[in-house]
Amino acid sequence: MIFDTSIVEEKLGYSFKDKILLRQCFTHSSYGYEHGQKDNELLEFFGDSIMEFVVTEYLYKNARGDEGDLTQIRAEIVSKTPLMRSVKKLGLDEHLLLGRGLKNRITPEDKTWSSIYEAVVAGMYFDGGLKEVKKFVERTIIADYLENAKNKKAVENIGEAKNEFQEYVQKTKIGSVGYELLWKKGPDHSPKFRVAALLNGKIIAEGEGASKKIAEAQAAAKALKILKQGGNK
Repeated sequence: MIFDTSIVEEKLGYSFKDKILLRQCFTHSSYGYEHGQKDNELLEFFGDSIMEFVVTEYLYKNARGDEGDLTQIRAEIVSKTPLMRSVKKLGLDEHLLLGRGLKNRITPEDKTWSSIYEAVVAGMYFDGGLKEVKKFVERTIIADYLENAKNKKAVENIGEAKNEFQEYVQKTKIGSVGYELLWKKGPDHSPKFRVAALLNGKIIAEGEGASKKIAEAQAAAKALKILKQGGNK
């Protein structure tokens, strides 16, 4: 496998002065053993601590809540799932150097994928310092958390928007409510949905969101506004 440093750096948004260190960040122990090269295990170990420090500092400066709340938020941000999501969103998983024996046995949910993130953080720290690490962490896992928190809040309002739409239609006795998925776009880790709100089988409004439910809620809210403005006449 050819490891193209320029492509990897473009995905990271950072250019390494030490290209050998960059390659090491993506060298799994199985590959390192087979080719007599340094692997990324110690980088993963160190990167985990750096990442936790950066997230802790960010929360201290920007978040609200007591120690227990912030500890829970930090745990959510630095856990396996968001790390893996960032790795796959950036396409970093495509560059991991794996040994021949592991290539056919590794699963999509294996911690090996999320460990790439930790190794990169350590490599970036050694190569460019804490300032570069902060920029990388903030535009990846912290930005991911903030986006998910926004979506979570939207999900909490889903029932209210759809219920209001349903209740209005029932109260005014103008027909029946339904929803139709118009399309789904994007990769599995970052999909986008567009849904239509139906009245008596006809589209009266459309909504978009990171999940089908959020898109339905948006469509329902728009549909209700149209109806109240006299769009059902």
